[in-house]
Amino acid sequence: MGELRQMMIVELISTGSELLLGDTINTNVAWLAREMNKLGYTVAFQSTIGDNPARMEECFRLAASRADLVVCTGGLGPTQGDITRPSLAKAIGLELELNHDAERMVKAFFENKGREMPDPSRREMMLPVGSEALNNSCGVAPGVAVQADGTTYILLPGPPAEMKAVFDESVRPYLTKYFGGQGVVKSHRYAVYGLRELELEASLMDLVKTQQNPTIAFLIKNGYIELRITAKAMTLEEAETLLAPWDAILRERLGDSLGRRLEKSMLELVTDALLEAGATVATAESCTGGLVGKRLTDMPGSSAYVQGGVISYSNEVKHKVLGVPQDELDTYGAVSEQVAKSMAAGTRKLLGTTYGVSTTGIAGPGGGTVTKPVGLVYIGVSGPEGTVAYRNDFIGDRESIRQSTAERALYLLYQAITGKK
Repeated sequence: MGELRQMMIVELISTGSELLLGDTINTNVAWLAREMNKLGYTVAFQSTIGDNPARMEECFRLAASRADLVVCTGGLGPTQGDITRPSLAKAIGLELELNHDAERMVKAFFENKGREMPDPSRREMMLPVGSEALNNSCGVAPGVAVQADGTTYILLPGPPAEMKAVFDESVRPYLTKYFGGQGVVKSHRYAVYGLRELELEASLMDLVKTQQNPTIAFLIKNGYIELRITAKAMTLEEAETLLAPWDAILRERLGDSLGRRLEKSMLELVTDALLEAGATVATAESCTGGLVGKRLTDMPGSSAYVQGGVISYSNEVKHKVLGVPQDELDTYGAVSEQVAKSMAAGTRKLLGTTYGVSTTGIAGPGGGTVTKPVGLVYIGVSGPEGTVAYRNDFIGDRESIRQSTAERALYLLYQAITGKK
């Protein structure tokens, strides 16, 4: 295998008081983290700073003490509040100067638009001494790349479209020019069903304690735990070689709890399975209130396999519309295996479909008891091979329980169609 270069540590800095106030969701940092990791860089730190010069300077100095590469977004515009360039210059002890490439880029933007350049845009031409201006094909403010005292700083515009354009068109070639290939980072991602996070960790504890390359990580999602195995290597082929044994290792350790790979969404898998089988589906939903049906119809062309559904929130609708026997409701209650099975079979019969899927449970925050706590959900699936129901014990608030139920319902439907995990 090729030898990996020394690990390049990256810090991502986001500027703007609107991010700290919660007025704007920071999608830039998530996108940048993904792209930097794909390039083989290690994003080890993320910081968010308001529009305060002293704090911004302090943040740059701290980043320089622990990162080889600092990538900052925001604050490159023409207003007095756009302080990223002067703050960086002061933090690294450089003066601002008129950068002729930046001047050309800014003037070209306005010439191409047939507009006169406003005088404040001259601020966008002032970069720290020795900087390289990075072309912004989607906006005015050029990006900035400058190296000082062993640290490389890259400043990107805040608007997502501009940030992505500068990164793709200018930052990628800049990084290749100065740092060469950093290798690749590749992950295999799995959905683990029916285990709590501590149970999953216990099953893999010896592997977790000795992990090096690949590494193991867990991430809680609605309806499952994402298990991520990540390898770093110089080429994609070498990374895949490192990952290859892990599928068998995980299946031996986790058995039926190890579900699908996460390259495709659950909805994509269900859609493909229904279309391949020429099958149709109907829903009967209580606690999810139509969420499973909504998910099934999110895909264009879903009319080819979704016939419809019943939101059977009340026992009366369960009985009169879906045909759930009244004695089941009286004896076992609406939240039960028996009722979930009858709901699934009932909607399948009512709408004449290949499969029927049902949900009945207690989403909370109230309504739970000692024997039927909040988070208890039964999911029924009825199809050509028969009708079954599955007990689930979800945790979280009302919305997360409903989302978890919808995700698990699609997974169980997928299993019924394909016989796969």
